[in-house]
Amino acid sequence: MTNRVYVSVEEAVDMPGLRIAFSAHVPGPWGEAARAMFDIKRIPYVPVLQVPGTPNEALQAWTGQSGAPVAVYEKERPRCQWSELVMLADRLGPEPRLVPEDENLRTEMFGLCHELCAEDGFGWNVRVLLFGAMEGKFPLDLMRMKYTDATTSIDHARKRCNEIIDLLARRLITQASKGSGYLVGNALSAADIYWVTFSNLVRPMAHEACPMPDFYRELGETCATSLGRAAPEIVIEHRDRILRDHFLLPMWF
Repeated sequence: MTNRVYVSVEEAVDMPGLRIAFSAHVPGPWGEAARAMFDIKRIPYVPVLQVPGTPNEALQAWTGQSGAPVAVYEKERPRCQWSELVMLADRLGPEPRLVPEDENLRTEMFGLCHELCAEDGFGWNVRVLLFGAMEGKFPLDLMRMKYTDATTSIDHARKRCNEIIDLLARRLITQASKGSGYLVGNALSAADIYWVTFSNLVRPMAHEACPMPDFYRELGETCATSLGRAAPEIVIEHRDRILRDHFLLPMWF
């Protein structure tokens, strides 16, 4: 298992192998999905400290951006986009595959991941809901500029989040009718992993699986309230099973 100790960016720059910067001490969905992919494949990496809400100048100088997650393997270019991280994980650890070999399944998987991870996807619109709920409590201008679109309304964000949850629920029903317990094909894929980590903001995970800070659990509860309805049980049951069967628990940050 990868050592659960963060190193500084300055220490990481000259290290060999795989180094991944994570937002420390919170289970951010993009970061925890990246962590899970490399953990599930038993690919060793050095966790690097990124502090949310700060300039992270050293990380900016090293990787050309200040956010997390971002992975640097040996002397290769930094990778910070969710799709780049998926492809890097499958290249460095071919088993278990997280990108299906079949081109049709591969297309389905990347489509689902896009709905979860990309602009105007689930995570994008969850941020809009959370920023709305935190208005007046925290300085949000910089975060809004970096992570959302000022033209996105709360109503649009709620609608998109619920549409994507319903898409996943319908897909799981169809998959179950074919005898599969996964979102794509008959095996774990990156789509399952990303849903697990994003689901924390629909219904927070049990403390035993994800001992998150109290304020982050409250964010998840706030987001769930902002959605205006409970998520279908099938998507939560799927989350809990993938967590139990595939993730290294308890999760750490």
